[in-house]
Amino acid sequence: MIMNTNNDSIGEQLARVVTLLSCDDMDEHETRRIVDICLQAQTEPEKTLRTQYGADAAKVAQYDPNGVMAFILFIELEDYFAVADTVDELHEQIIEAFEQPALPDYPYDNNDFESVSDFYQWLDQQLLQHHDKYRLISFGESYTNDFQVVLVFRDQTDELLALCESLGLHADPCE
Repeated sequence: MIMNTNNDSIGEQLARVVTLLSCDDMDEHETRRIVDICLQAQTEPEKTLRTQYGADAAKVAQYDPNGVMAFILFIELEDYFAVADTVDELHEQIIEAFEQPALPDYPYDNNDFESVSDFYQWLDQQLLQHHDKYRLISFGESYTNDFQVVLVFRDQTDELLALCESLGLHADPCE
């Protein structure tokens, strides 16, 4: 649920979130289209989801009304996300995000991960070594997978997380 009631301000904040989630890869018209869908969903979530994405998507408005906005952003920006059931599958998708994958392969036989947090800490160290301008965050709620994450610019992470909090969007650093 969006905390702010000024539609222009909300639109501006959503546009900035789209920009930050896509690492400034979206053009202005596409960003505006996504923001318009999000704003429409504020007043007619089920109808908007049904019209834009189909009957199954419309169910999100019923079982997770507070997650509608994040769901829309995820669907619209899906190509930027890594979604997986296991950390090794997630790691493979993160490697694929880079044209020159300098990240090491997942350390199947040589790790001391006791938790997902241990994996995230290891991965962040790898990102710092090989692609230091990026950081991994979890965003929204995956209804079918264990992990739904996105690489964002490290120096913009605090701004993105603050905007998400202001808009009522679930986002956390992966740590």
